[in-house]
Amino acid sequence: MAEVLITLGVIGIVAALTFPSIIGYYQKKVLQEQFKVAYSMLSQLLLKSEVDLGGKVECYYWDVNPYGPVICAEYDEKGVCKKQTLADGSPMPSNFNGNMSECKVLLDNILSNVEIISKCEGKAYEKGCIPEYKGFDTVKQVNDPDMTDDEVYAESATCPNLRKNAILNDRTVYVFKNGIIFMPYSPGIPIYVVDINGKKSPNKWGYDLFAFRIMSNNFKTLKLSGEVGCFVTEKGGVTAKEMIENIYSKK
Repeated sequence: MAEVLITLGVIGIVAALTFPSIIGYYQKKVLQEQFKVAYSMLSQLLLKSEVDLGGKVECYYWDVNPYGPVICAEYDEKGVCKKQTLADGSPMPSNFNGNMSECKVLLDNILSNVEIISKCEGKAYEKGCIPEYKGFDTVKQVNDPDMTDDEVYAESATCPNLRKNAILNDRTVYVFKNGIIFMPYSPGIPIYVVDINGKKSPNKWGYDLFAFRIMSNNFKTLKLSGEVGCFVTEKGGVTAKEMIENIYSKK
């Protein structure tokens, strides 16, 4: 009997040590599969938009910027750049970041090709469309507790629509029938935030919450990219770009 109890005790210890890692691995694989579903769906919707709309619409960031670097010509009192120019001092062209005159057309087409079960135009958290996400600003401060409020404000100045308050209260959010939560940065900007498993946990940036942007250049098709400047991961998370590389580089 004593030997049996000792054996059971050893088995229990081994199980206690290994079970959390097994669960963690399983959860990671589940999230990877859900990411693949969401990424594939959005990529297919972009391709379908070109069929529906008769070609590539003007809604994308440059994958190779034709204008070169910029400099800041004027800062505000919090250290945020108020005015940029090209490196030679000439004014910024209206399409410096990309061509975005038809982003509303593209967004409308994307939404017309999915089944939407809920839509919240502002107050998305209060109305139940989203869980309580952190924002670009609050994640920054959690990751670096020594940052001052002014530093956080300056860091998030180029991504105001992804600050926590903006996400919870100002953004328009769509919940698809398959459970995916879809949140455009704005109708005129080709950045989309996606919660790949809806309101299910962990609801963290870099785990199940990711940002994508649409990229292209002249004569090229639209491309869904994980390279988004307005993105910061919570501890232990990865960017959409890293997730894409981790999944598809193994093929």
